[in-house]
Amino acid sequence: MTTGTLIGYARVSTDAQDLTAQRDALSTLGVPQERIYSDRGMTGTYRERPGSERLWRPAGKATPWS
Repeated sequence: MTTGTLIGYARVSTDAQDLTAQRDALSTLGVPQERIYSDRGMTGTYRERPGSERLWRPAGKATPWS
């Protein structure tokens, strides 16, 4: 049993890619939609990721998705 607040992060490298599969997988794991942070169009060389920064502010357990 997991305790605490679940928080998820989804990211795609281009604006043409879709976050739906990642969001659905995080929801299946029990992460509430309002606690899924995301970034779009963020390549590996682009280091500023606002969604990721918001993810680490609240306390909780991050659920990585690859």
